[in-house]
Amino acid sequence: MDDLDQLVRRVDEDRWLASRFAPAAVRERLIAVYAVNYEIARTAEIVSEGALGDIRLEWWREALAEIGDGKPPRPHPALVALHGTLKRREWATTFEGIIAARSKDLEPAPFMTWDALESYIDATAGGVMRLALEACDGLDGEAEAVVLPAARAWGYAGLLRAAPYWRAKGRSAVPHQGGSAEAMLGRARRYYEQARPLARGLPSNVFPAIGYIALLPGYLRALARGRHETPAFVRQAALVAASATGRV
Repeated sequence: MDDLDQLVRRVDEDRWLASRFAPAAVRERLIAVYAVNYEIARTAEIVSEGALGDIRLEWWREALAEIGDGKPPRPHPALVALHGTLKRREWATTFEGIIAARSKDLEPAPFMTWDALESYIDATAGGVMRLALEACDGLDGEAEAVVLPAARAWGYAGLLRAAPYWRAKGRSAVPHQGGSAEAMLGRARRYYEQARPLARGLPSNVFPAIGYIALLPGYLRALARGRHETPAFVRQAALVAASATGRV
């Protein structure tokens, strides 16, 4: 598990930082979820053509369905770790939604409309947030209400932060119809403002699953200035403050 923990720290540091606020057993569940999500999400980065990406995504869909059906995990560290976490078939269904959405990553300009882009964000960032809340035993009605605006804000910010990387590969997540980076930034701000008051009343046990949205103000300010990252110590301080005050 230590190897997976270090992997998630390297590739998904913000979620990893938030997971530090969880008890050890919950933290292991979160790391398993994030490690599997990383393996799915990086498909477009490691394949040379779309057909190979489809094959890889199908392998992960089948592997997760097997775990959801109670079968032993395939010999992959992330799946072995998840095997002790994935207790209900609904979890595998959520992962299936993530995988289906990630097939869009194999297209150079996959989103025609804002609705199409937000459906993708709901399945990817939203799906991961729901799984994390499940891992924290905290997915109830109040938490569910936070997921949509929080995940959309996080998803838009993440796409904007990754834009230079994908631009270099000839890809763009900007919707064809009326889309722009500035409009994406504006949507991220609006969804964050919707999420903030909804998150204030949530119990402390869910913070490790959603606390990283407290980093959005810093990211949004940086993006408005043409930067794509914020220093690690600033993010760490923001998470500590959010955990102490209950405000993201």
